[in-house]
Amino acid sequence: MKVPDMQDDEFFGSGNDIKPARLQPEHETSIENWRDAIRRGQIAFLPRSTKGNLYWYAFAPTKREQRELLTLLDAWVGPTFSDLPRSRGRLYPQDPFDTALAAQAVPPLRFEVLPRGNGTARDEVRQALLVLSKLVWKRPRSEFDAPRTTVEVLDDLGHAIGAQDRRIALECLRDLEAFADLDHSNLAFLRLRVHAGLGDTTAIFADQDLEHVLQLRRPLGITRLLQNALYEHYLEVADAIGDGASLLEAADQIPAALRMLTAGGTPESRPALVVEFVLSKLKGAATATLQRLADGAQSISPALADSLRLIISTEAGTAQAPETEPSTSKNVEPPDELHRLIEEGEFAAAINAGLVGTPSTGTAALLLGCIRELEDPRLAAGVAAFVKASGLEGEALGNDIVVRADLAWLADFLTPQRNLGWLGWFEALRSNDRVGMNADFSISADWTPLDHPTVADRLASLDEETLARLGDHGGAFMAAHSSLFAGPEGAELCERVLAGFAVSEKNTAGIRLQTVALHEYMATAGPSPELLASSLIWTEDILRVGTSAVTASWTVDVLQAATASPQAVALDAKARLFFGALDVLRPVHSSLGLAELEGLRLVADELATGLPDDFQIDPSNADPAAPYRHLRNSVIVLYSLTESATTRAAQVLRRLLPGIDVRTNSEHDGSQQLAALSSNADVFVVVAASAKHAATDFIKHHRGNRPIVQVNSRGSSAILRELAEG
Repeated sequence: MKVPDMQDDEFFGSGNDIKPARLQPEHETSIENWRDAIRRGQIAFLPRSTKGNLYWYAFAPTKREQRELLTLLDAWVGPTFSDLPRSRGRLYPQDPFDTALAAQAVPPLRFEVLPRGNGTARDEVRQALLVLSKLVWKRPRSEFDAPRTTVEVLDDLGHAIGAQDRRIALECLRDLEAFADLDHSNLAFLRLRVHAGLGDTTAIFADQDLEHVLQLRRPLGITRLLQNALYEHYLEVADAIGDGASLLEAADQIPAALRMLTAGGTPESRPALVVEFVLSKLKGAATATLQRLADGAQSISPALADSLRLIISTEAGTAQAPETEPSTSKNVEPPDELHRLIEEGEFAAAINAGLVGTPSTGTAALLLGCIRELEDPRLAAGVAAFVKASGLEGEALGNDIVVRADLAWLADFLTPQRNLGWLGWFEALRSNDRVGMNADFSISADWTPLDHPTVADRLASLDEETLARLGDHGGAFMAAHSSLFAGPEGAELCERVLAGFAVSEKNTAGIRLQTVALHEYMATAGPSPELLASSLIWTEDILRVGTSAVTASWTVDVLQAATASPQAVALDAKARLFFGALDVLRPVHSSLGLAELEGLRLVADELATGLPDDFQIDPSNADPAAPYRHLRNSVIVLYSLTESATTRAAQVLRRLLPGIDVRTNSEHDGSQQLAALSSNADVFVVVAASAKHAATDFIKHHRGNRPIVQVNSRGSSAILRELAEG
C-alpha cells in the first residue's frame, strides 16, 4: 500500500469502509488536504472505519517526527478519546490492512477513537486533528526550510567542510544551487571546491560539469584542485617510488581531456608541481619550461628536483633542445618574443619581457591574458599600470569582448578583499569590517592557511565582541584550518572557537556540527582540566541556544562527546553540563529516540548520578534494543580517527545488548590488526567525517566485496541510526 502516493486510493480501498467521495464536502476536503500533505512529506492524518469501529492513522516523514507526533497526540487526543495509553500508536500485526502499512520506511501511528460509536468523540477527535495539523504545517520542519542569505549558507558550508560532514555540506550546496544568485559556471566551481574540501576525488572526476569546467578559463584555484585530484588518482603512487620512469609511465594513463590542466606558473605544492611537470612533458614543452619547474621543486624536495632534472637530461640525451630563454637578438621583435613565450606557457617570463617595452594596446592585451592565467599579485600591479599607460581600456570598450572580460577580471583581482589573506581577515573581525569578514568562499579558499602559533595568537587576542563575530562568520576559516583544531595541540584553539559560538548565540546547522567536531577533537587531544572545564561552560550556552525538538539528538551527541574524557577530569563542570542539557531537553524529550535516552543514562552512570524519572524508559511500552537485535551474533567494527563517537556508540550497544561483540579502531595507517578486522568483521562502520582517504582505501581493499556502512555525519547518534537501519 503506497500511502505517500495516494493517486490510486488504496488507503480508502479494501479494508476501509470510508469512501471520501460519499462524505460531506468539508470532510472530503480535509482528507484531500491531508493526502496532499503526505505527498509533500508533512505530518497528516487519515481515517479508517471497519466493522463499525473508527481508527485514525497518523503519518510522519521521519522517525524523529513520528516520536514527536505521538507526544502531540497524547496531549491533543489522549486517553479521553483514544486507546493511545495502551496501544502507543502501534499497528496491529494480525490486520492485513496494517501489515501493508508496516512495510513503509516510517509506518504510521494508529489509534482507535473511544468510546466506540460515540458521535461526540468522533467529532472532537476530527476537530483536534484538523487544528493540530494546521499548527504543525505552519512551523519550519528544519533549519533548511527557514530563509537564509547566501552568506549564511556559505558560512554553514565552511563549517560542514571543516567538520567533514558530507550530509550538511551537500544540503548547503543544494540550497545554493536552488536559491543563490550564482551562474552555472560559478556553481560548478563551488561544487568542485566542496568535493575537494571533503577529500572526495571520485566525486570530482564524476562531477556532471567537469567537461564544461575543463573547457572554461578557470580560476587558478580550480585548476590547482583539479591537479591535486589528478595527482592523487594517477601519479601519487609512482611519485612515492621516486623513479622518473615510473612517473612517466603513470602519466601515460592520464586521459587526453585532463592533459590540458596546466597553469603556467610554478606551483608551491608537490602534487601540483609534479602534475605541471608531467603534463608539460607530455605536451612537448620546451626544456626551459621543464627546467623552471624542476628548479621550483628544489624548495619542496631536493630529491624531487633531482628526479625531475634526471628526466629532462635523460629525455634530451645528446640532442639538446634549442635555447629557449628570452632572446636578446635585435632581429627578434618583442611581439614575436611574447608570442613564443606564451605558446610555451612561460607566462611569467612573457610578462617580465613585455613590461620593459613601450606600452601598446597589443602588448597590453597579451599581458592581460598572461596575468589571468598566473593570478600572481606581485605581477598584477605592474600589468595594470602597463594597461593603463597603453590606453587599452578606452579602446576595448568598443569591441573586444575577451579583452573587456580580462579587464574586469583584473579590476576584481586587485580589490583589497581578494588579497586580504587570513591575517587581514582577522583584522576585519577586529574592526567589524563586514566586507572583509564575509570574504567570498571562492576567494578565501585560495588563501594560504596560517600556522598553529599564528592562529593560537590571533584567537587568544580576541575580545568578546570579536569572538562573537568569529562565531558569526568563521565557517570558511574553520574549513581552511580544520587540521590545526584536530591536531594534538588543538585543544586550546577549540576552546576559543567554542567561546565564539557561545557569545555569538548563532544557531545554525554549521555551528551545531562544528560544536560536536570540536569536542571530539578535544577528547582526542586530552586538554588540561582547566581548559576542559572552560569549554564545558561555553557549551552550556551553545546547548541553551541550539536545542529544539529538531536538534535534540545533537544535544545528546554534544553531551556524550564533551564528557568522553577520563571521568575524574573536570567532574563538576561535566555534571553542570549534564543537568543543563537535561533542562533544555526536558520540553522536547519526546523527540529523543530510545538509544539516545540510553546514551543519557550512560553519561548519568559515569557521573554517579541518576536520570530523572521523565527521561526513564518504560520497559513495558518500549524495547530500546529492538532496532539492534539483528546485530546480536555479529562482529561489529566501528572505525574513526576521533574515538569519542565510536566509543560512545559501542558503549550504548553493549548496554542494550550485553555480550555483543563490538570493537573500535582508530589507527591512522594500515596494520595487520586493521586488515584482519576489515576482512573478518560482519559489519564494518566507517565514520567518513573522521577518516583519512588512505585508511579508507586500505579498509576497502581488505574488505573486498563485503559492504561497508559509511556514516557521513559526526556523533554517536549518526552511527547508531545507520546500524539501526540494518
